[in-house]
Amino acid sequence: MNGAHGPRRRPRRPPPWLALAALWAATAAPLGAVQASSVQDRRCEACHGEVEFLRQHAANLTEAERLHVTELDVLGSAHGEEGCQECHSGFVRWPHPSDAATLGCVDCHEDASTAWRDGIHAVPPEGDSTAVECAACHGTHRIAEAEALREGPAMLEMNGRCLECHEGTPLPPQDPHLDSVPCTACHAPHWTQGVDEPSAAVAPLRQGETCGACHEEVAEAAALDAHGRALVEQAPGSLALVELGGGDAAPACTTCHGGHGMRAVEDPLADPELVDRCSRCHEDWADRYYGTYHGKATALGSHIVATCDDCHRAHHVEPASEAASSVHPDQLQETCGECHEASRAAFVEYDSHPDPMDRSRNAPLFYAFVFMNTLLFGVLIVFGLHTLLWWVRIGLDHRKAGREGHHA
Repeated sequence: MNGAHGPRRRPRRPPPWLALAALWAATAAPLGAVQASSVQDRRCEACHGEVEFLRQHAANLTEAERLHVTELDVLGSAHGEEGCQECHSGFVRWPHPSDAATLGCVDCHEDASTAWRDGIHAVPPEGDSTAVECAACHGTHRIAEAEALREGPAMLEMNGRCLECHEGTPLPPQDPHLDSVPCTACHAPHWTQGVDEPSAAVAPLRQGETCGACHEEVAEAAALDAHGRALVEQAPGSLALVELGGGDAAPACTTCHGGHGMRAVEDPLADPELVDRCSRCHEDWADRYYGTYHGKATALGSHIVATCDDCHRAHHVEPASEAASSVHPDQLQETCGECHEASRAAFVEYDSHPDPMDRSRNAPLFYAFVFMNTLLFGVLIVFGLHTLLWWVRIGLDHRKAGREGHHA
C-alpha cells in the first residue's frame, strides 16, 4: 500500500552477527567474574592448600591445620558456589595487609543470627570468656547444607560437635533417636534455650509441637486427652521441664517416655519402666496393680501381661467415668478382649485395681482379707505361744534331771 509520501518500506532484519555480539556482551561480564573468582581461589589454595607452607608462618601445627583449606573442602560445602573473596575481603595479595577483613555470618544469615543472639549459646559458658559461635557448630569451610544436617553423615558430625561440649548427655544404645535424629530437632537449631526454661523447645508446654514434628498423629491425640488438658490448664507459660516427675505436675511426653535414654515402644523393657513412671503420679493405683496377677507377673519380668497403656491406652487416656475411656464399663469387654478372647460381661466385672482395705469398693474382698489375716495371725500367735511354752518345759525338765543326777 502506498502512503502519502510514497511506498512504505519494510523494517530491515538485523544481521546475525549483531545478535551474537549482544549475547556475548550479556555473558562476558559474569563469565569474566567467574573466571576471576576461580583464578583468585586457586591463588588462595596455593598457600592455604599446603600445610608445610602454613607451618612455617603459623605459631604451631594446630594453627597451621586450622588455616589449611583445599578447593574440595569448599566445593563440597554449602558455600561451594561462592568464591573466597565473598567472605574474605582484602586478602588478594600475600602477606595479607592489616586492613583485610572477614565478613561475619550475620551479613548473609541475619535471621539465624538474630535467633542465636536470643539463645543460650550466645551467653559465654561459666568460666569462659567467649560464646559458642557459628563456626563451633557448623565448622569454618566444610559447612553442610541445612537439608543435609537432618540425616546422614552430616547430621552425625553435627551431633558429635554438640557432644564436644555436652559430654554427659550422649544417647544410650537403646534410644530410638540415636543416629537418626539431630540434636537440633529437639533443642532447636539456633534459638536454643536451657532445658530449665519454660520457653525451651523441650519444655512441657512445647513438647507437643517439638515431638509432634515427627509424631504428628500421636501429638494431636495426646493434646486432647486427660493428660494433655491438664498440662494446658497447669500454669501456662511458667512450667519448666525440671518441675516434672511427680507431685501434682501434669505429664508431658518426656514424663512417660523419658528424655535421653528413652526406649522404643517395642522394647521388652519399656513396659516395666512405663509402670514405674505412671506410679510416680498414680502411686495408690500402682500399688493395687502390683497386687494383681498382671502386676506380680510384670514385677517378675514378664513382657506379655497387661500394663498401664494396654488398658488405659497411651495417648487417649480418659477417666473411667467418661464414655470415651477404654476402661469405661461399656468399653471393658472390648478392651479386655484384646488379650482374653473369651471375654464376656461377667469376666470384665473383675476388679483390676483391688483395694482389700476399702469395704465400700469390694466388700467380699474386704471381709476375706480380714478373715485370712486374722486366721494367719491367730495361728502364728497360738503356735508361737505353744513353742515358747514347750521350750520352757524342756528347760525345766533339764534342770530337774540335773538335780536328781547330783543327789545320786
